[in-house]
Amino acid sequence: MLAAKFFEYLPNGNFSSFSIGHILFIVLGIIFVVLFGFLLRNLERKTMDKIMKILACTMPLFDIVFWIWELIVTKTINIKSSLPLYYCSLFYMTLPFAAFCKNEFVKQTCLAYLATMNAIAGLMGLIINTNLSYYPVFSFVGLRTMLYHITMLFVSSLIWFTKYYKPKILDTITFVIPILIMFIPAYIVDIYAKADYLYLNGGINTPIEIISSKIPHILYIFTLLVTIILVVNIIFYIPTIINYIKSKRQQKSIQ
Repeated sequence: MLAAKFFEYLPNGNFSSFSIGHILFIVLGIIFVVLFGFLLRNLERKTMDKIMKILACTMPLFDIVFWIWELIVTKTINIKSSLPLYYCSLFYMTLPFAAFCKNEFVKQTCLAYLATMNAIAGLMGLIINTNLSYYPVFSFVGLRTMLYHITMLFVSSLIWFTKYYKPKILDTITFVIPILIMFIPAYIVDIYAKADYLYLNGGINTPIEIISSKIPHILYIFTLLVTIILVVNIIFYIPTIINYIKSKRQQKSIQ
């Protein structure tokens, strides 16, 4: 009976965002991410390589298990909400390239995404989680989504703390490449299914819609992309940019 309730399908279930359980997950999740990221800061690169490879192989299971559950309880997969076309989906899509790829540019690009936009998406998903508009935190759907976003944050934290990721000035732009690639299928599905993956359809039923409804659609998408680039650079790359400018000035002074 408890198991059946745990896996129950609740299209009109109880609202549990910012419930005690949700807040508890947010607080404990952030503490876990920061604390264990700091405690594991001296991990050797070989160990980090193994961790990244294990995560690259296991993280897709979060979606695969969800699709199996959804097929069992609803007999279909909801094209508007269940496809892996979210910023958060890029977590497990970029992991294999960051862990296994031999091409340095591709590896660095994916690490740049995991270190920056992945952390923002993970934190937003932990705090503002649409699944919790329907499901209790302590249910299959609730626990799955909370644990997934905590893992996203943990990976971002760990690759910074261990210096597994070493930012380069080119990363200030190239981190956005995985997002641009995802834009293509997301935009197609958004048009076909009237969905709103990556907020490309205007951020339907979100505060973003206030802006998107007042400007041309192409301008809105451009604004969304520029905002992502600016926010990531301000939060993560100011030291990298400053060091780059200093090194250029030193080179000029030597010449």
